Amino acid sequence: MIYKPRILVVDDDAMTRLLARELLSKNGFEIIEAENGRQGLELLADADPDLVLLDVIMPVMDGFEFLRSLDVEQLRSVPIVMMTGLEDIHCTEQAYQLGATDFISKPVQWLLLPYRIRYVLRTHQANQLLAKQQNQLRQSEERLRLSLSAARQGLWDLNVQTGHMIINAEYATMLGYAPDEYTATMLENAFSNLHPDDHDQVKTAYLGYLAGELDEYRVEFRHRCADGSWRWILSIGSIVKRDAHGQPLRMLGTHTDINDSKLAGEKLHQLAKVFDNSGEGIILCDADTRILSSNQAFTNITGYLASEVHNKTPCILSSQLQDQSFYERMWRAIGENGYWQGEIWDKRKNGEAYSALLGISTIRNNQGAITHYIGIFSDITERKAAEAKIEYLARHDPLTNLPNRTLLLDRFDQAMAYAMRNNTLVALLFLDLDRFKHINDTMGHDIGDRLLQKVAERLSQCVREVDTVCRQGGDEFIIILTDLPEIETATQIALKILDYLHQPIALEGVTISVSFSIGISLFPNDDTSFHSLLNKADTAMYVAKKEGRNTFRFFSHEMNLASFERIIIENGLRIALEKKEFQLFYQPFYSLRDGQIIGAEALLRWQPGNSTSIPPSKFIPVAENNGLIVPIGNWALQQACLQNRLWCDAGLKLLITVNISAMQFKRGDLVESVKSALEISGLEPQYLELEITESVLIFDADAALDVIQELKTLGVSFAIDNFGTGYSSLSYLKQFAVNKLKIDQSFVKALSSGKSQDTAIAKAIIQLGQTLGLQTLAEGVETSQQAEQMADLGCENGQGFFWHEPMPAKDFEALFKHN
Repeated sequence: MIYKPRILVVDDDAMTRLLARELLSKNGFEIIEAENGRQGLELLADADPDLVLLDVIMPVMDGFEFLRSLDVEQLRSVPIVMMTGLEDIHCTEQAYQLGATDFISKPVQWLLLPYRIRYVLRTHQANQLLAKQQNQLRQSEERLRLSLSAARQGLWDLNVQTGHMIINAEYATMLGYAPDEYTATMLENAFSNLHPDDHDQVKTAYLGYLAGELDEYRVEFRHRCADGSWRWILSIGSIVKRDAHGQPLRMLGTHTDINDSKLAGEKLHQLAKVFDNSGEGIILCDADTRILSSNQAFTNITGYLASEVHNKTPCILSSQLQDQSFYERMWRAIGENGYWQGEIWDKRKNGEAYSALLGISTIRNNQGAITHYIGIFSDITERKAAEAKIEYLARHDPLTNLPNRTLLLDRFDQAMAYAMRNNTLVALLFLDLDRFKHINDTMGHDIGDRLLQKVAERLSQCVREVDTVCRQGGDEFIIILTDLPEIETATQIALKILDYLHQPIALEGVTISVSFSIGISLFPNDDTSFHSLLNKADTAMYVAKKEGRNTFRFFSHEMNLASFERIIIENGLRIALEKKEFQLFYQPFYSLRDGQIIGAEALLRWQPGNSTSIPPSKFIPVAENNGLIVPIGNWALQQACLQNRLWCDAGLKLLITVNISAMQFKRGDLVESVKSALEISGLEPQYLELEITESVLIFDADAALDVIQELKTLGVSFAIDNFGTGYSSLSYLKQFAVNKLKIDQSFVKALSSGKSQDTAIAKAIIQLGQTLGLQTLAEGVETSQQAEQMADLGCENGQGFFWHEPMPAKDFEALFKHN
């Protein structure tokens, strides 16, 4: 059975005793513990320890009283190593004077402690043996040499007067030298092999001991090895011979290799620094989860001082945000695996909850029993908040804070599942803000963004908590109405939205009234997939917009067909110019006074290959919506000018009117397009008239005025189409100074009703033109009665099926010659 040295630890600090017990037990020592000096004296007498680790400051009986209570025999037989945080040299001297063997400063370098104790034990044994051999020096020199070798102690024998030093084999081998090559040296050479940083310290200790200033020669230093490396050595020596005058003649001493223990001590010191300076909070608990120690980071995170949590359990940090089952799972994992890591909500001293990433590990003794728990944690509150913010931004519109398309899809899946379980409906509303682009262009994007935020607030107030309002992007919104018992509920909410959103909104001193066009599709009536329902709601929204805006429409099968037809038209338009599928028809203008043709309107026709012709009422709105009207309009302008030049060259002098889209004013370079068409065709500008609608005025009146004025300077004339159905602004008429007003056909047809107010409206428009010096032309004349009535009211010109439908250029030329 291997003998375990018995160590008596006398210290009032439970943590010190715990750490000493754990570390020394694992290194082959038997530990006995005492809480004060008096208890230590009793155990010293009964247990017969091999070494005593003695604290200086203790209640009941301190370390100095303990030493005073020992007799000479006890001091000689048991080495006593003092432990204290005191750095007073007088305390150290007093301890040694009272019989202490060695001295260890607190905080203890725990990893070094086993080596230090072994050294003290070995040194104690060696010194006892040395003392005995000194008494029997002549009889036992060989035995001494063997003992030192067995103890791995280097022995040196110094002639103080000459500096000649004899060393044993162990001394040489611990430094990497062959014993037979390194048996004697000079003191001067020995000093030269010391580390430069340690040279003065060793020399001071040596000279101080020789001079009697120090009670013993004891010093630690680094010695150069044979391979050039450095090893830590503990050197202890004593004067064994003096001359008649008391001058030292001979010193004997030992060298002990303490390199491993020194490095271990440094490592322990580093670990202690890690513990103290770690950014993570660390706590050490006993087997009953009582907190034994904590570091500064623990205090920084929780607000608790180490003294405030000592001997308390981590339950003081509980936030009560996790239920009992959470802790049961945690402790079950710790019991099964010896470790657990996860996120936990704890509470600071001030009551504030915080999120922590916590790891808990167990420490077991040699028998496998848990002795301690170590908890390491970090505050991840800011990281969790950042993750939550990222998650929120990923699922919400940054401008309005409404759910975005991603979150909407998730909400729709939930609403659909609920509707299927309860046999109810889900309504998908697609909302488009009417004329928002005009607000953005005229008032600026800042006002536009503020308006969208106000609109989002009002939309959220119009629906129930179970419903979802989403901003699709731009001025488009989507609403999911969940768990509808009947369609009428969707109707009521749509009406509420239209009414509430139409109420004026005040923004920076400006009052704005807005309206929505709303399309509605229903699950499961119209479809079962989100994307299909959204497309159908979009289709219904376009119908609502087409039918006057500020209204809503439910999806129907006919709308789906219209939407499909719209896609076919849009795709066909993109290649129609390239395939030369467009052509111009011409409808003549007649003088109501003498029935003569005075000009013609160039009208666009589209004949796709291998298909029936598509009327302008279908393809022109699509072209205006996707911007293709600009290149198509430029083509029509150039072709009309080329054709009219041919007629002029043939002696047919007449005015050709070409329709100009509002989009050509906004997105195209109309002035350059007109100039190019006139230059390419060679047509004189007085034979070209550009026909515009009042919608041109809503984009940018100043820019439109500049364009019109520049073209009028060239000699081009202007006509306003469908006058009376739009803004009919007298100020705009005055600014633009157009040449002709084309009276909308709705007023012409109304003359047949016989109502005096219908006649009065037509007459007022004609008189307005006469007052402003503008020509007037009646559109859509279908009967001789309408032609006569308009002539009687003073209208000068007419156009319509009463005379002729639009016709190809060759047919119009024949008609004109015949007329």
